[in-house]
Amino acid sequence: MRWQSLGLLAFILAALGAAYYALETKGTLFGSDTNRLFQADEKDVEKITITRGEARIVLKREGNLSADQAGGWRLIEPVQATADASETTSLLRTLLESTEERRIEEAPSRLADYGLERPSLQLSVTLKNQKTLPALLLGDLNPNGRSVYAKRPDQPAVFLATVIVRVRADRTPDDFRDKTLLALEPNQVTQVELAGTRQPISLSQTAGKGWEMSKPIKARADAAVIGRLLWKIKDARVTAFVGSGADAKRKYGLDRPDLIVEIKDAGNVKRLLLKKAADPQVGVYAMAEPGEDVVTLDAAFLDSLPNGPDAFKQATPSTSSSL
Repeated sequence: MRWQSLGLLAFILAALGAAYYALETKGTLFGSDTNRLFQADEKDVEKITITRGEARIVLKREGNLSADQAGGWRLIEPVQATADASETTSLLRTLLESTEERRIEEAPSRLADYGLERPSLQLSVTLKNQKTLPALLLGDLNPNGRSVYAKRPDQPAVFLATVIVRVRADRTPDDFRDKTLLALEPNQVTQVELAGTRQPISLSQTAGKGWEMSKPIKARADAAVIGRLLWKIKDARVTAFVGSGADAKRKYGLDRPDLIVEIKDAGNVKRLLLKKAADPQVGVYAMAEPGEDVVTLDAAFLDSLPNGPDAFKQATPSTSSSL
């Protein structure tokens, strides 16, 4: 019948199209989980290593954790620092969820054609049992812009992986650092001292009395204003890491800060040193103590903080006389 002939013709055309596509790509389409770039569960990963030439970035899971705990991460190379949880988790999940998209050549004669003679990145994942999974080498972008050429160091085959792998991994060490300026819990703070070039101010909270100012005047303090100050500090994010140590403190003028904010809670004392940079494009230099890193903040941060005792003094409700 006519419809049977048309159906047979459609089937033949589809088969020819599939064969042509396979020849053009010189590859094989892969499945899903069996072809993941790194075969592991997220909770079992102990370390991620990114190698670019002679430079390395190493991220290591912190603490002794049980099987059901995700844990935090620490940057251990090229510097020691708390890692950005969001960046590290995004990288790890990308590595564990991505697959080999398509095999390009089983035995290429010229790795340089794919940017894999000198790979731009090498990625390694180490598990808690110290087992290191087979590494991944990344080369050039595929012309479609959505994939990157990749291979294993001990295998000749070249395949495609999603470009997101390279986007997540091709970062600087600072990209993986925690951008928190000063870790604190505003609701647990009991004392705030402000000094520097501004008039010294002493604020304290006592049970049943709320916040009070003892310097430069004695007065009831506005809890809302103090809360906004503490939350601004808690929410502030580092824009750049510029130096470390005592010499950096002097170099960036933080031995003579514009503002010192000392914050006390039940068991800790933390200090924040702030200095407006001469170049407005740089913003504000800052150092959190304990700590040795000098960082920069948005230029508006320092000016956004309450200034002067009147800003902290609790307003007296006005009274109006009747006519």
